[in-house]
Amino acid sequence: MTTQLWWVNPDAFQASPAALALLSEAERAQHQRYIPPQKRHEYLVTRVLVRTVLCRALGVAPQTLQFISNAWGRPALWPPAPLHFNVSHTEGLVVCLVSPDPDIGVDTERLARAPDLLALAPTVFAPQELRDLAVLPASEQAHRAVVLWTLKESYIKARGMGLALPLDGFAFRFDADRVRLEVSSALEDDGDRWQFHTQLLGSHCVSTCLAGFDRGVSLPLELAPPWTLHPFAL
Repeated sequence: MTTQLWWVNPDAFQASPAALALLSEAERAQHQRYIPPQKRHEYLVTRVLVRTVLCRALGVAPQTLQFISNAWGRPALWPPAPLHFNVSHTEGLVVCLVSPDPDIGVDTERLARAPDLLALAPTVFAPQELRDLAVLPASEQAHRAVVLWTLKESYIKARGMGLALPLDGFAFRFDADRVRLEVSSALEDDGDRWQFHTQLLGSHCVSTCLAGFDRGVSLPLELAPPWTLHPFAL
């Protein structure tokens, strides 16, 4: 299969007993622990999206899927399967990236969060990123801040280590035809082995990180149509 990006607007999803039935017992318990109704609903939509997309690809019932997490909290299918996923959610959007390649990451953020990210820039962006940001016209800085944030999140998620990787230890540079990743030697990685895609979905920015096998060869990224539930989940 090709790498696919699926998404859904949580506001377009109606919670139901059938939807809750797709979750595991532990997931239903976690769902109930969320006090803000919006967060509780977002969690439900995220878990149903993950289970529905994966069961379609694997040809199994969504209730049968089991998951484990690594030392940094990254989830994976158990027992291991020839399919990998990464998920991200924010207000108004949930996205799920699936691929036969385990080294993938995705992140999404609302464009409206740009002022917050610009305020946080000195603590979340690398020195080179801050210098590149400062020379942009003011009208472009807000968009660049959201793109940078989602790219950085997608990379640390693809590495499977989350914020155990220092955010100032790697920097994204923007050439005319591609995004480049520069990584400090302390992180023991080659920035050229990664490929990045950024796209807008309505009022959201979505960035994906994919490990390439050959430098200069683009990996396919299929942007799936807006997701809907299986009939049995309605």
